[in-house]
Amino acid sequence: MIRSIAALAILLLGSISGASADDGVVKKDKDRAAKSTKHGPVPKPGTKPPKHINFYNTWTHEWLAVDPDRPPAQPTIDRFLRDHFTNEPSEMEPRLIGMAVSAAKKFRSDTVHVVSAFRHPKYNLILRKKGHQVARDSAHSHGDAIDFYLPNTATKALHAWAMAQRVGGVGLYMQSGFIHMDTGKVRYWSGE
Repeated sequence: MIRSIAALAILLLGSISGASADDGVVKKDKDRAAKSTKHGPVPKPGTKPPKHINFYNTWTHEWLAVDPDRPPAQPTIDRFLRDHFTNEPSEMEPRLIGMAVSAAKKFRSDTVHVVSAFRHPKYNLILRKKGHQVARDSAHSHGDAIDFYLPNTATKALHAWAMAQRVGGVGLYMQSGFIHMDTGKVRYWSGE
């Protein structure tokens, strides 16, 4: 109601002064549009916005929506991929999110389930002592690895795709239903 009255007042004042009623409104809209484009291009009206890939952390039960063309800020990634045992983040390898996004795009999945990312050295040692298959100097402890799966995607198909990327280490964990990818030297293995 108040906006209607204000619009009518602008229209009346504009016709009296000879200015167009849209002059002020258009300028404000242009100013807002200019400010909003500093974070990236704004889709044209009537076009679909970019499809996001939703990351789900299976330990913390948190979600992170990722625009494939504009990944989140590094502190956001570090916090999302933090160690679930100590709740401490680490500086994560920036390419990890991109690798998982590429897999999601390849298999047309809108969701990536993160099984493990940063693993605090203390927690890594606990897992080794309990007999879990973790490397003594794991890439997870350096923030250079991610274990994940895509719902409705065969683990073997995801594994074959990951090996074809030749980005770094790729592990297959068939029983658990996920793959490992890291940014170290190219190597392959299978675990439980």
